[in-house]
Amino acid sequence: MASVPTMGSPPSVQPPASNPRARRLDREALEDILVGCSYLGCGGGGRLSEGMAQIADELTAGLRFELLPVADLGDDEWVASPYGLGSLAPPSEADRLRFADLPGVKDGAVEASFRKLSDFLKRPFVAAVAGELGPWSTAAALSAAARIGIPVLDADRVGRATPEATQDSVLVAGLSNLPAAVVTGFGDSLILETVARGSRVEDLLRAISIASLGDLGVTDAALSGRDIRQSGALIVGTISHAQSLGNAVRRANAANSDPIRAVLAAGAGLRLFEGYVVDCPWHDDAGFLVGEVAITGRGDFAASRYRVRFKNENIVAWKDDAISVLPPDLISLVDSRNGAAIANPDFEVDQPVTVLGFPAPPIWRTAAGLRVFGPAHFGLDVPYTPL
Repeated sequence: MASVPTMGSPPSVQPPASNPRARRLDREALEDILVGCSYLGCGGGGRLSEGMAQIADELTAGLRFELLPVADLGDDEWVASPYGLGSLAPPSEADRLRFADLPGVKDGAVEASFRKLSDFLKRPFVAAVAGELGPWSTAAALSAAARIGIPVLDADRVGRATPEATQDSVLVAGLSNLPAAVVTGFGDSLILETVARGSRVEDLLRAISIASLGDLGVTDAALSGRDIRQSGALIVGTISHAQSLGNAVRRANAANSDPIRAVLAAGAGLRLFEGYVVDCPWHDDAGFLVGEVAITGRGDFAASRYRVRFKNENIVAWKDDAISVLPPDLISLVDSRNGAAIANPDFEVDQPVTVLGFPAPPIWRTAAGLRVFGPAHFGLDVPYTPL
């Protein structure tokens, strides 16, 4: 009979920071980071409410959150990347019944995967790296680090949220993201050491996610400070960037000014369209939430229509019949009434929305980046044109 691993240590009050190079993140800073991630998440990366709730619980338990600059990571100090993998599409009733006799879902799969990889490699990690920028996925990395008692590095591996594990700066830099430690919410665990080819990481993790009702914790990409600096394997400064976006929105709301204008200024973004949602069909496709948001224009855009296709995250957009935004550039839909970012597929017919666009980090606009994150990767037979 297989044993069920411990799914993470309970929260406990921590002693003062042992890493003098890290700065402490208070509640306001953490909330700003997650709000910023809700725009950079491109409709994916989990729901903001879930990320906020997780961080609130950890703060109530007395946990300490810290951020470590990449420049302050020693050459021989190691980090790893904990994240959750799944879909926002709810499990079908058939799947629920299929797994009904398994143990109840436990919390802490992401943290448990981090501890498992450290044990497997017999190597302590001095910091955690967010796998992507998303309001829940980044919260999961922050939470795992706080529970373990280490900081989060001021970086991630995408600079936004992304649907597939192959869209990874570590891989583009020519480094390996293996071994990976995988823990499901049911208590299954494994170490993925080798794959037939790089794309198999996504295939295998997605299959495990489907068999786990989307509750999957993964930690991979164990890297030294020397690796990171020599290869440019991470998108540096992105947690601080998310915080700056959230800070701009919070200040705009406090001043009764336009939060959409504020986040566009902070993120060097563009206002692409305004209108009302007329439809948002979606379905689960092999573990991905796939669908399209259709919008009819208003105001200056009254004569036009807009649509955004998503695969977990917003991928491509059209204004009328012309392409407006191509991957890997960022598409974020917000509620025009309050500027809040909208997670897929949480749209309502007649909801007033504004479409925002932000440029992708430079790594994704290179030839190597476009091979795994450009239009052709998503089946679009058009050349990439930057936003």
